[in-house]
Amino acid sequence: MSGGNPIPGWYFPGWRHALLAAICMVAAGAVQASEAQPRGTEIGIATANIAWTPPSDMAATFEEIRQSGFTSVRIGLKEPRARAYAAFAAAKQAGLGIVVTVPLIDGAVATKDATPRAKAGSFFPAYGLSQIDLERLRARIDDLLAYAADAQIDLLGIELGNEINWSGYNGDLPLVAGGNVIERADGLPNRFIAGLDLYGRAISLVRERLAADAAFKNVTLVTAGLADINAGFIKHSNATYIAPDVMEEALAARGIYQAAGAVGIHLYEPLRRANKGDRRTLIEQQLDSCGAPAFAGRPCWITEFGSALAPTACPVTDPRDDLLQPLLAHLARAGDAVPRAYYYDWNADKGFALERCGKLSDLVHDLAPTTLQ
Repeated sequence: MSGGNPIPGWYFPGWRHALLAAICMVAAGAVQASEAQPRGTEIGIATANIAWTPPSDMAATFEEIRQSGFTSVRIGLKEPRARAYAAFAAAKQAGLGIVVTVPLIDGAVATKDATPRAKAGSFFPAYGLSQIDLERLRARIDDLLAYAADAQIDLLGIELGNEINWSGYNGDLPLVAGGNVIERADGLPNRFIAGLDLYGRAISLVRERLAADAAFKNVTLVTAGLADINAGFIKHSNATYIAPDVMEEALAARGIYQAAGAVGIHLYEPLRRANKGDRRTLIEQQLDSCGAPAFAGRPCWITEFGSALAPTACPVTDPRDDLLQPLLAHLARAGDAVPRAYYYDWNADKGFALERCGKLSDLVHDLAPTTLQ
C-alpha cells in the first residue's frame, strides 16, 4: 500500500510545538497502559514515503514519533537516493531504529534495456521482478550498507520488495478489465513465475551481502510484505492480484523463507470496518504460520498494518480502536513469532494517519511500546 508514489502529506507546522507538548502526555499514558498489559510485539511506525517530504517536516515527524514512545520506523529506499539517506540520518538523529524497504519495481535495479509497464490511471509505471538486474541490486545493497556503516545507522532489517503479489508493485502482473484475482497456483502467469524465480536469487544475494560483514550480523532480511486487498477493490481497479496463501506457497516452494530471516506480512483486511467476518479468526489465519514449518520456522514482521477513516475525519474518540483490539490481543501473546509490527501511517496518508487535524489519535496509547527511549 505504501511503497510507490508519494501520498500528499499532512503537515501542520503551526501546530508542532503544541503537538509535541501533547505527545509527552500521550507517551506517559502509553507507558501506564503498556505496563498494565505488556506484549511481546514491538510496534513501530511505517513512514515509507517520508524521504520525499521537506527536511524540517521530516525531522519534526520523527521527533513526534519518538516522543510518543516508538523506537523504530520503516522507510523506503527511494530515488533520489540522497533524499532517502537524509531520511535515515534524520531518523537516527531522533534516536530511531530503521527497517529499510528496498523497492524492486522503480527502475533502480532493473536491467538497463528494460521497459516498465506503462502508467495507467492511478497506477504508476512499474517494472517487474522478471526485469531485476542482480548486479545492479548488488551495487544498491552494497551502497546502502556502506552508508549505514559510515553513518552508524541503527539498521534493524532490510525488507526486499513491497506487495509484489499485485499489479500496484509488480509490473509482471498485468492490468486487465474487470480485474483478476488468482487463487490457484496453476493460474500464475509465466512471466510472474520467472520473476519469482529471480526474486529468490535476489533474496539469496542480499543474504550473502549481509553475511559478508560482521557489522550486519543482527540485521534481519525480511521478505516483501504481501498486499492484503479485497477482491472488490481489485476488480474495480482492473488489477491482477495473487491471493497471499497462493503466494506464500510459491515462496516456500522456492526455499525463499529458508534464505530469509523473517516473513513480511501486510495486514489490512481484518481491520476494515466493512469486513464483517470474525476479525480474530481472520487475523489468526494470516499469522498462524509465523514461526511454524510453513514459513520454515521464520518469525513474521508485520511491515504494514492499519485501519482507515474518512480522510477529513477528526473524531474525539477514534472508532478504529475496536477494530484493532483483536490484533493487539493476538500480538500480546505472539511472543517471538511476531517480534515487530509497523502501523501505517503517522501523518502522510489522510485515511490511515494517527495524527489527525493537528492532534494525535488516542490509538497511540494502545500502539506505543512499553519502554520509552
